[in-house]
Amino acid sequence: MRQALLKWGTLPNTWLYLLLAYPIIDYIMRKILPIPIVSSFWDDGLILVLLVFALIGFLQGERKMPAIKHLLIAFLMYGLGLMMVDMVNLDASIEGFRSIYQYMLAFVIGFYLFQSKEQLTNMIRLLGVVGFIVGLIGVMQVVLGVETSLAWVNAGESTRTRAFSIVTSPNVLGSYMAFITPVAMGLFLYTKQKKEKIWWLLVSLTTLAALLFTASRGAWFAFAFVIFIGCWIWNRRLAIYLLILGIIGAVVLYYVPNLPLIGTVKDRLATLFTVEYFQKSLQDGRLARWYEAYNKMRVDPLFGVGMGHHGGAVASRHFGTIYSDSYLFKSIAELGLLGVGLLISLIVLIIRYCFQVTTRMMKTPSFYILLGISCGMLAVSLHNMVENIFEVPFMSLYFWLFGGFFCALHTRGDEENRRVDER
Repeated sequence: MRQALLKWGTLPNTWLYLLLAYPIIDYIMRKILPIPIVSSFWDDGLILVLLVFALIGFLQGERKMPAIKHLLIAFLMYGLGLMMVDMVNLDASIEGFRSIYQYMLAFVIGFYLFQSKEQLTNMIRLLGVVGFIVGLIGVMQVVLGVETSLAWVNAGESTRTRAFSIVTSPNVLGSYMAFITPVAMGLFLYTKQKKEKIWWLLVSLTTLAALLFTASRGAWFAFAFVIFIGCWIWNRRLAIYLLILGIIGAVVLYYVPNLPLIGTVKDRLATLFTVEYFQKSLQDGRLARWYEAYNKMRVDPLFGVGMGHHGGAVASRHFGTIYSDSYLFKSIAELGLLGVGLLISLIVLIIRYCFQVTTRMMKTPSFYILLGISCGMLAVSLHNMVENIFEVPFMSLYFWLFGGFFCALHTRGDEENRRVDER
């Protein structure tokens, strides 16, 4: 038994599996079995162990990072420069730097610890199982009528119960489910075994239900968009049919009575387009927060007000600022136009790698899995425009980790093409 444990401990996949189970482990460590110090820093230790394995992979020199490394280095140097500029509030700057860059280390981990498509498939399967457990808890909360915080319910809406599961809030759960549901759908299309197909269909329906029960409009829109994009890549005729069905569904939704689930969706969407919502949002809602972040950026357009100084958890602790409810606007305020330009370039390049690898694999069985995870990555990226999703550790880790996996796949594909050309 001891030898088996030691052997597992020397395998990087063991630690990667723990990282993929982050939401469940973190909840247990913080809420069920809280251990002083360990509960707060277990994830830091896990990342450190994985970085050691990644360093070994780097020193072996078998894989060269493509052009994205220049963007990563530039963004890192930019962040270090911003951190050192504000010496008066250095503690906030350091914490702000950590909140952005610590989880980006998962990109390096994913890139150097990627081994094979079989390994990636197993990782995605585990990701789907963890997402199913979290989503099922969210569904049961709504079924059992678990009380929802008033902070998550808008005045004037009939919605009174929103799923939040074991994560931070309904909006975070919505983003998580928008990430997981395409993954589960991809696994459903990928597998050939009947029992496994039924299982992934169940996972898909559960996570989709959890997504609906979060009543997170941003997550809904992000999910709808990426499903259309995924269908367009897979089968354009199906994508057109889906678009037509969506338009018809929107019209029908407008006229149908307020049944339990339909009423929630209808109410949340209808409220979004009312004059009252727009006025309230301008007064003390999202639009007001975005405008405030924009005004902060105007103080120093190129470099912003500094990391940890506005719109996020760090700024809230140090300066009492409110959340921007948009990672994009938070970054605009803190990093300025130069910094946010580098960050957006990084995210766009990762998404580009995802879909380039996916389309390259279109004729292979892995296509559906890769398409599912690519759509999930795109959904998370889009949702960051209206929520601080990258402020949630496990969501940020997932994005950068799988970004590293896809970058490794992209690099391996380029190397194979070069070998073919040299023959």
